Amino acid sequence: MTERVVVQDIAEVSSKPTPGSELPAFQGEVLSRATFGASAASFTPETAVAPLPPNLTASLLAESLAGPWPPIDAPIFLVEVLRRDTASSAIVATGMDAFGDQPWPDAQRGVFAFRHDWMEPLVERLEWQTSVTRLASGNESRQARRRVPRRWLTYKVGNARQTDALVGDWLADHLGQMALWPLPQYAVHLTESCERGALALNVTEADGRQFGPLSANVHLTYDGVQGWQETESNGRWVLIIAAGGWQIAQLSDVESDLLWLMEPLARAAAVGSFVMPLVWGKAIDPVDLTQWVPGMVGGNVPTQIQPAPLPDQDVLDDPWLDEIPVWPDGNWRDDPTAAAQTTITRQDFSTADPWVRRDDPWATTTLQRRYLASSLDEIEIWRARLWRTQGRLAAFWLPDGLAPILWVNVEADPEDGFLRVDGKDISARISDFWHRPAACLIVHPDGYRQYALTATCHLDQGGVLVLRSGLDDWVPAGSRVIRLVRCRLDHDAIDLYWHSPTLLEITLTARQLPEPRGNDRQTYEGE
Repeated sequence: MTERVVVQDIAEVSSKPTPGSELPAFQGEVLSRATFGASAASFTPETAVAPLPPNLTASLLAESLAGPWPPIDAPIFLVEVLRRDTASSAIVATGMDAFGDQPWPDAQRGVFAFRHDWMEPLVERLEWQTSVTRLASGNESRQARRRVPRRWLTYKVGNARQTDALVGDWLADHLGQMALWPLPQYAVHLTESCERGALALNVTEADGRQFGPLSANVHLTYDGVQGWQETESNGRWVLIIAAGGWQIAQLSDVESDLLWLMEPLARAAAVGSFVMPLVWGKAIDPVDLTQWVPGMVGGNVPTQIQPAPLPDQDVLDDPWLDEIPVWPDGNWRDDPTAAAQTTITRQDFSTADPWVRRDDPWATTTLQRRYLASSLDEIEIWRARLWRTQGRLAAFWLPDGLAPILWVNVEADPEDGFLRVDGKDISARISDFWHRPAACLIVHPDGYRQYALTATCHLDQGGVLVLRSGLDDWVPAGSRVIRLVRCRLDHDAIDLYWHSPTLLEITLTARQLPEPRGNDRQTYEGE
């Protein structure tokens, strides 16, 4: 081929083609290194990895261009896939509706529009961060490192619905990216059907504090932690899941039984449709899905979402003793457990008994409790209680369940400073449980309660429980005395198991703290 003017050159594979400076048509299936076609009437490669600029190409057709040069004078430029394109944000994929995306005016935002399977609980995790240092006296120095906890949700998807088969594709597209995630624990239902174009949704009892903005700009001010304010770009959005599909809507106002919309409803929604608040979140951890049959999968989907608004501390009515609150005992299902732990150094270099040293000569008992909140008010109380504790930071009193219950056999005056008590085999059990400083809960026969600090218990014509603090009222005979121990949580991450929007299970592990002594009890305050 020595002639410079070629009418047509068709090549299936050409890694280094001959120059066709005046080709009327130039077609190739694969071109690894294409030369320029200055006057080519048609330039049609299927794949061109590094093409040179066709300055005067009349038609340039490409299926895939990894790094294309701009065709300066080409009247037609068709690209099916362009991997390195600065204008890719303007490309709208056709599978948005299938995967949960919606073409918004400003940007594309994914929506996790899959319902949680309530056959398993919805797990909400709150993660604080606390630095704990054990002092030589046995006490602890604790410092908070995270004032607002991180928040995680673990959804259960795949409840034998065909639409959940798309959850794998949706997660493959949105792992590591910001998306809108619903809060099923705050879901409400439509009490009346809503036609297309409606501006209000009639729902069951809704809590306006849970229908907040999408994101939180948390910052510390003189008034405390702030950042859950609604703005023009950070509004309140909800996900509406009906039998015929799902849609999202922006709220303008929230009432107890009415949700007002910013814009008319896009599609009609029937009675009983779910309405859930939306927040920004990001799925980071890999998701393992089980494929039951073709088209049906199931698994757990964890995601990190925006922190929840601050709970109302005014709902707490816990009694205080020695400047720390008194918590109730566990109230659900599993028996309470206790474990004794310690740090032991063992050196076994001889044939005789090994040399063993205990590195923490103080009590290290842990108590596990389960709590069940069965109403919205109880759930708010526990949220405020956990927020005040902040993981391992704050201490509280807890019934240990290890010491036997004592009974008051002689009426006690508030000025006595002791209680005459009796119990089952008290002579053998006093030295085991009630000899250490602690606290006690005194329950009167009529249900009235009062609290006091205890010192020790000895035998003097019966059992005598010495008190370290005064009593608020007379203690009648027949009252029960339950021992309280000073504790803190043994973990910064707290899992909340939502069995339904009104049923919450909390599992906590508390670590017993030694009684402060010496300068550990002193609080130095400036004038």
